[in-house]
Amino acid sequence: MSSIIEENIIRIVSRLDIPGNAAKIYLFLLKNGPSTAYAVSKTSGVNNAVVYRELERLKSRNLVYQLGIKPLKYEAINKEGLLKTLKKQNKTEEKLLENSLNELFKGKKNLISIRIDDYDDLMIEIKKEIFNAKQQILIRLWSEEMTVLEKDLRNAESKGVNIQLLSFTPLEKPIGETFSYNIDPHSFTENWERGIALFVDEERVVIGNKIGKYPIHAMLTNDPLITESIKDQILLDVELVKNKREMRKKYDKP
Repeated sequence: MSSIIEENIIRIVSRLDIPGNAAKIYLFLLKNGPSTAYAVSKTSGVNNAVVYRELERLKSRNLVYQLGIKPLKYEAINKEGLLKTLKKQNKTEEKLLENSLNELFKGKKNLISIRIDDYDDLMIEIKKEIFNAKQQILIRLWSEEMTVLEKDLRNAESKGVNIQLLSFTPLEKPIGETFSYNIDPHSFTENWERGIALFVDEERVVIGNKIGKYPIHAMLTNDPLITESIKDQILLDVELVKNKREMRKKYDKP
């Protein structure tokens, strides 16, 4: 167990640009306290010339301090000092990684794709997207989901967001431009699986199928191929309903 623990420490310390022999020397000093280079070499098994070279490396990294003159000894910083050094190094590397990634993907949109298996989680994600909408919402839903989302949609409408809403079932109070197939929800069997699709600001969609079952099939994504496809599907449904209205008006004329 002890050898595994020491190997773990040596591997982690190597992140400070401390190679294997230097890490072994540091670990020896940490365990045994201040020692001469001769004692380190004799006990650790590291060649004497290598010990002096690596001790200088450890001193330059502020992991080892030099004590006295005769005899000249070396002392490792304690575990708290090592942890502090590692944390500082991690923050530096994280910042460098963040800046590098930002530069690498400057002007590019990061792709998001989140799978959703639970109905409540689906509703939460849809509510978030509706709340964050700035310009446009296209949504296709059933009356059950309209009951859950109506307040959020009306708040978005009050903020000036352009809303086109397509419902498969009749709706009593329209929001934005509302279209409906006016399907009787009771005409389907209990095995009917509802779906929902939301398109927001030319960027993101939330889609869900098999609603009413568990697990549902749903996802949030900004993948351009999927978002454009869902947008086209909703707009196509809207056009079909519009054409259906026009046909009805035409035949209803005396």
